[in-house]
Amino acid sequence: MQDIEMLHHIHKSTEMGREGILSVLGSAKDAALRTALEQQLTEYEQMMGSSARLLEERGKTPKGVPAAAKLSARMTSAVKTWMDPSPSKIAEMMVQGNTMGMTKSLRQMRTYASEDGRVKDLADKLLQTEEANIQQMKGFL
Repeated sequence: MQDIEMLHHIHKSTEMGREGILSVLGSAKDAALRTALEQQLTEYEQMMGSSARLLEERGKTPKGVPAAAKLSARMTSAVKTWMDPSPSKIAEMMVQGNTMGMTKSLRQMRTYASEDGRVKDLADKLLQTEEANIQQMKGFL
């Protein structure tokens, strides 16, 4: 049961990361920033797919991010990038999103002990990815 909760968390976190990137990608005019965001997007999509497969192996359907949360995030990003579309502002937004994701992931990992090594590895990979994304975005601040 704990693995299922962790997998749902991973799925939602990676979906939210994906949504966050998609919400700013159109405003990212700097080629290096755009490349970094596209690479991060690919990583989130791969982890999202892995979490979905592991859930399906357990007979579960991945729980997605509610449409209202996605819409709210997109609207917030649209307003922020409209006011300031600079690479620095976009990087700041991404750092904030990844920091929230890391905080939630750490809390989740401390609450649920994984029974399956594949789930633990995926949770660890999510945490490492969020940390790496923050470091990468610091270069654009």
